[in-house]
Amino acid sequence: MSKIISLLEKMGQNAEFRYANAEQLATLMTDTDPALIDAVIAGDQARLEHLLGARTNVVCGLHPAEEPEEEPQDEPEDQPEKEVNSVLKVG
Repeated sequence: MSKIISLLEKMGQNAEFRYANAEQLATLMTDTDPALIDAVIAGDQARLEHLLGARTNVVCGLHPAEEPEEEPQDEPEDQPEKEVNSVLKVG
């Protein structure tokens, strides 16, 4: 499996391999399993996944850390409390 991963990495790093024809790809992969060669040449992602035992649906979940509790802020004592009158009549 490491050979095909190395090959795919090499193909991804060189822009010339992006548009390589089947013959050029076969030449690159001479020491690779013929089933893998066929899957790469055909661009068969599902077959590559099966042959390599890989999955494309990989999910990464993040859970944020708990935020620290805020300490209550002391009210300044030099300011007197304001008296609030209500205009709402009850009854």
